[in-house]
Amino acid sequence: MLAAVFALVIVAPRVAADAPCNKGYRDTTAAERAKMSAVLQTVKDAMPAPSPGWVIGGDETISVPQSLCQDYALVPIDYGFSRLYRQVGDSEQRQKLINDESARQAEAYKKKQPRLEALQAKMEKLVAEQVALIQKGDMAGAEKYSAPIAAIQEEYRQVADEGVDEAAMATIGKEMNRDLELSITVRVNPLTSRAPAGAKPVALATGAKSAYGWHVEDENQSNDHALYYFGSWFKRPDGTLQPMPRKGAPFSAAHGFTIEVIGDPERVTKTLAAIDFAKVAAALE
Repeated sequence: MLAAVFALVIVAPRVAADAPCNKGYRDTTAAERAKMSAVLQTVKDAMPAPSPGWVIGGDETISVPQSLCQDYALVPIDYGFSRLYRQVGDSEQRQKLINDESARQAEAYKKKQPRLEALQAKMEKLVAEQVALIQKGDMAGAEKYSAPIAAIQEEYRQVADEGVDEAAMATIGKEMNRDLELSITVRVNPLTSRAPAGAKPVALATGAKSAYGWHVEDENQSNDHALYYFGSWFKRPDGTLQPMPRKGAPFSAAHGFTIEVIGDPERVTKTLAAIDFAKVAAALE
């Protein structure tokens, strides 16, 4: 049975966990934690409920940074969360794909099993004879067995591969993963952000300053990515983007944040239409 998974992930405070913090850490204040929690709650409330046949599992308790590296005391605090939606309504159909393919492979193996067993026995006999010669010190005689053994091994491989449809298996694997999960990741005040090469500008959502879309296709997935930027951003020397601090706003507030949606193209389109982006934009107030 497909399990529902939900993850609430706090973005690391501007540096990798194993990077040095020269100025030491300080605890976040109660006011900072309250502000960050309020921002996340506002954004979270704008997220859509799962579609029929989909679930969100796990603990949805909001969590924010409890300490900060003071090397970065002059930039907004980064935090966020990631939600995973998972398809469970068609678990029986997906399992049937596996069962049908397993049954097909079992039937194919049953048909070629006698030949495989005969080749295995022949190879074991030759190997035993070769080992006996090696034990007698007759290396020249033993070497004569290498080519026949290699030929049988190759024949065994060819028989074992009979009936194996790699393209069909790849199709089944992709179908098993198609429209199985959708994730929404929110990063508030990230130190850097960049859309990948090949990303193209897409229609803006309410309150967004820029938006990009791209597609990722491989043997396991066929997913659309939609990335939205809220707030003002400036370009760093390395070409990445960083939020522009809002005048008068505490560093615990949302100065700029991104929302990235990843999933099946049709599912992403439906999800974007269901997100309350006007409420999302209110997190900047």
